[in-house]
Amino acid sequence: MVKEYKTEQIRNVAIIGHGGTGKSTLFDAMLFVGGKIDKIGSPDSGTLTSDFDEEEKERKISIRSSLGFVEIDDVKINILDTPGTADFIGETRAAVQASEAVILVVDSVDGVQIETEKAWRYLTEHNIPRIIFVNKMDKERAGFSKIIESLQAGLKANTASVCLPMGEGDKISGVIDTMDMKLATPKGNGKEVTLADIPADMKEAADSERTRIEELAAEGDDALIEKFLEGEKLTEEEMKKGLRAQIEKAKVHPVVCGSSSRLIGIKNLLNLIKNYCPSPAMKKEYRGTNPNDKKEISVKASSGEPFSAVVWKTYIDQFAGRSNYLKITSGCLGPDTEVLNSSENAKERITKLYTMIGNKQEEVPRLNCGDIGVVVKLDRTCTGETLCDSKNPVLLPVINFPQPVFSYAISAVNKADEDKVGQYFSRITDENPTITYSFNSETRESVLSGMGELQLGVILKTLKEKNKIDVNTKVPRVAYRETITKKAEAQYKHKKQSGGHGQYGEVFLRVAPLARGGGYEFKDSIVGGVVPKQYIPGVQKGVVEGMEEGVLAKFPVVDLWVELYYGSYHDVDSSEMSFKIAARSALKKGMETAGPQLLEPIMEVSIYVEKDFVGDILNDITSRRGRVLGMDNTEGGGSNITVVKANVPLAEMLRYTIDLRAMTSGKATFEMKFSHYDPISGKEAEKVISERNKQLEEEANK
Repeated sequence: MVKEYKTEQIRNVAIIGHGGTGKSTLFDAMLFVGGKIDKIGSPDSGTLTSDFDEEEKERKISIRSSLGFVEIDDVKINILDTPGTADFIGETRAAVQASEAVILVVDSVDGVQIETEKAWRYLTEHNIPRIIFVNKMDKERAGFSKIIESLQAGLKANTASVCLPMGEGDKISGVIDTMDMKLATPKGNGKEVTLADIPADMKEAADSERTRIEELAAEGDDALIEKFLEGEKLTEEEMKKGLRAQIEKAKVHPVVCGSSSRLIGIKNLLNLIKNYCPSPAMKKEYRGTNPNDKKEISVKASSGEPFSAVVWKTYIDQFAGRSNYLKITSGCLGPDTEVLNSSENAKERITKLYTMIGNKQEEVPRLNCGDIGVVVKLDRTCTGETLCDSKNPVLLPVINFPQPVFSYAISAVNKADEDKVGQYFSRITDENPTITYSFNSETRESVLSGMGELQLGVILKTLKEKNKIDVNTKVPRVAYRETITKKAEAQYKHKKQSGGHGQYGEVFLRVAPLARGGGYEFKDSIVGGVVPKQYIPGVQKGVVEGMEEGVLAKFPVVDLWVELYYGSYHDVDSSEMSFKIAARSALKKGMETAGPQLLEPIMEVSIYVEKDFVGDILNDITSRRGRVLGMDNTEGGGSNITVVKANVPLAEMLRYTIDLRAMTSGKATFEMKFSHYDPISGKEAEKVISERNKQLEEEANK
């Protein structure tokens, strides 16, 4: 059984970076040097510790994040390996938010790539401490100096090279530790290193970098910078203190170099994490809400506080069941404990606690504040939810996920499988909130959405091969809206006589457009009781029902102001229902003369692309009726990545994942989220209305 660790003894780090930089091999190398596995796996043989899923082995990429840990000198380092492909960015973002620091892996030849740039922007925006690991220094054409220049110029990284390579390419033999000023080379099986004096031809470079580190460390403390500027040397302890402060504030980014496959630099990396990465104690508190009264409350990150934890990952195995990966945000958790899932207002029973080495469980006696662990077979709990002490309920919105960018309309080939399809996708969405599956009542379709074609392809392949269910997929319909462009008035009298009490209600309405995003406003201007007060709610209900279907193509109506200014009633035959029918009909008449207009959803798009393809991207956005908002790049810098920001109609983005990959040979990715609705007219509007009428006709004939 793994021993219990206090908050100050814990380090949580996520390994992130562009696909193909060797993150999962680095994960294995760290576990091997830390004594947790017997040998390093490889993607070609399908033996990597973190890539244990059959799809991962077949595709030779990481699809899910994985947890491992090592123990060094009474310090536990939780290591979270993450995918590098944009389609699985949700797994990466969740792991980063569960960690206090990250290891950003960069290829020694390819340097800053698309996902490197995206990751850096995210880390900078959230002020997350990071270590840069320049991997594959044994590759032909490896160039450490070139990579440092691109990091500094392209990413504006304030780097501190705590390691320098001893040789490059096939000549690399070890690394020079510029903190301890020693040459470290792997010894024996690579778990340990041999320390030696720095060779004469590398002494000047090591001294220069040592001086830079000393200066950066001094900037972490006012007293130290004063001492440094006066020409005094910092002591070893002062350097460590200053550098630790700079790393914790994400102002300095230490760089380690090496080769994960040859175990070069791995020991240095682990020691750097142990000595300089912040423990979870750096997080003084979390902001949450009381689920009962919705008031904001503060949760102190201390083991002495009531228990709370966030589920940052859920993995559901068809044989082993559900596993929930927790980050303890306050208090501590022991086995045989009842907790509250405050997100679902449901009690859950914790039986045993585990940590993981890939897919292998290791039992732990207790999880203290800041630690990461796994609980199994909870009934209701899934990713993003909060577990807490039932006497101190709290909701913690700690894990935020990006929005889906790619969708399929789904229907089962065999109608008898519809329920099974729904159950399967429900389980998938419990695992991964970047996947959504729901029925769109406006378009009458069941829509599966995610981060890309690859991600949804993996899900649909599993559905077919493991569950023996075939589904049809097609491009989903767009949910348009309708509005009006000018003021109008309308009157409608609903009068019906059929023995006994009849039906009578007359309303006079004024309608006018609201500003985009204005929603709906209703004004009661009745005077003199021409429409009695008890019937006004019926008018309002009729207006709201009328807004469910516009007059152009029966899309919902938005941004509408409605005034009830006159009417009439009958002492016997009037009722709320009569006025509801009258209001609904009057609204339709009013909208027909108020310049009805079709609206389409507009998406805010950020495209990360290599500079050589920017011209193609701009032309393509224009062809999609989009509007370029601006470009963000580093003129003359070392980064080859440009971020193009644009507003583009959703109808033009439904297959953009596929088109973008073809246009740029896979050297671009994008993110998007809903922005607003814009008018659509001319041939585009005619096409939408025609297709909508055809859809409604087909449904009516079923």
